[in-house]
Amino acid sequence: MLFLPKKTMKRIIACIAFFSLTQHTIAQETKRVLFLGNSYTASNNLPYLVSQMATNTGDILIYDSNTPGGHRLMNHASNTTTLNKINADNWDFVTLQAQSQETSWSEAQMQTELYPFATQLVNAIRNNNACSQPLFYMTWGRENGDAQNCEFVPWVCTYEGMDDAIRNTYTFMTEENTSEVAPVGAVWRYLRTHHPEVDLYSGDGSHPSLAGSYAAACAFYTMIYKKDPTLMTWDSTLDASIANTIRIAAKTIVFDVINDWDFTANFDFTVIDNQVTFTNTYQANTVTWNFDDGNTSSENNPIHTYNATGNFEVTLSITACSRTHEVTKTVTISSLSVNDDILSPFKIYPNPTKDIINIEVGNTENYSVTLYSILGQKVKSFDKIINNRISLSEIERGTYFLEISSRNTSQIKKVIKL
Repeated sequence: MLFLPKKTMKRIIACIAFFSLTQHTIAQETKRVLFLGNSYTASNNLPYLVSQMATNTGDILIYDSNTPGGHRLMNHASNTTTLNKINADNWDFVTLQAQSQETSWSEAQMQTELYPFATQLVNAIRNNNACSQPLFYMTWGRENGDAQNCEFVPWVCTYEGMDDAIRNTYTFMTEENTSEVAPVGAVWRYLRTHHPEVDLYSGDGSHPSLAGSYAAACAFYTMIYKKDPTLMTWDSTLDASIANTIRIAAKTIVFDVINDWDFTANFDFTVIDNQVTFTNTYQANTVTWNFDDGNTSSENNPIHTYNATGNFEVTLSITACSRTHEVTKTVTISSLSVNDDILSPFKIYPNPTKDIINIEVGNTENYSVTLYSILGQKVKSFDKIINNRISLSEIERGTYFLEISSRNTSQIKKVIKL
């Protein structure tokens, strides 16, 4: 039998663990994607570029496309080929690329000529397969702005103004349709700002060069596979240093903040003093809320009471169709006081009190009581409540908050200990 030194064994075990972790991280995945768009998608055969990137990392891309030149989303919404292709497979993703100018027009025009058709296509995609994910293709501003429409919508007169408008439009459509977006335009903006040596445009100042399409493909690869694009080594026919610069840009803009481009998970909330009502806006298999105060919930639409003021980064994580999505929003609690009218189902007396507090809870039989300091720090939990009475005999004089919780609701009243 061969005996190895402990240090050698540790290195071998570490190598095996690293290899296993690496294998797990880059496990092969097969994705089925339908690309719908126009010449921006067709240029340099974007779907093929994405498939080659997938192959390079051991993944598989099965794809189809329909990219008639100049097609708008309104055209795709009634295009027989488009609709037949949507219904031809259980796609993992269906990309939606609007005409390059229509996403920078006036809001009034987009309300009638763009947004309804984006929603119509999203509905068609999900009617075919509820688990197909619409993936919007955020394009870019023209190299020197849009001279053709400059007099009608002045913000498109420059690249920056046009690009801002396009980004805002795609973000809006993605959020409104609880979908994801491949932020190609954002990657281009980063490259234009930090690496102007990378020529993203073809000669017309509108369509992508090979480098521009490669940047687009990196963004799509990252959103489709949720993997770091710098793991790739395939450069197409680009100079290796240029390709690497583009991959790093895609990692920075897409992969490092990937949840920023996924609007599938979303929620609304209302705040009344320190009580917050949350509403999950997407049907999911599992739901997890993190309220950023040490508490969580698996309810779909929870009501949560905060015991301290401040800003709380609330995160909703959902699992739907075997995919996990996250969204984080800031909830601001500025006051711990609660209106007594809201708390009318619960009454406490005497208040102020020297010792005993009586609690009237109506028809509620099961409830818990927790005492907090004026700063929101937990002072005491009352696990055994006999005859609806609690004793504050051991509590120092001062002002406190008494939280009474029953089922899914919590009520708070201010109490003074004499």
